Amino acid sequence: MPKTNAEYLHEYRNTYEGLKKYIIDKWKRCGLIETDQYTYEELFDAWLWCPECENCGCELAPARAPRSSNSRCMDHCHKTRIFRNILCNACNVKREFYEPSGNTGV
Repeated sequence: MPKTNAEYLHEYRNTYEGLKKYIIDKWKRCGLIETDQYTYEELFDAWLWCPECENCGCELAPARAPRSSNSRCMDHCHKTRIFRNILCNACNVKREFYEPSGNTGV
């Protein structure tokens, strides 16, 4: 039986290139922008290989793991759309709660 488009897409997303395209597209939809300091590809590699939260130091879950408190997140200022840190989900949620003004300080 031939594979469905959904099966091909699932296989593709499990490759490095497929995951990179999926994640970068998601960041673009969320408003994260490139700057002179980094490209999306550089950010993706940093995000993929970052071993721990840059705020609390907890070990980050693998990139393809289900959402949890230690899922990896790209923290960015929602006002300027500029990347700040690679955080665990718990720290990212706390930062959004305590810094709603768009403060870019870490």
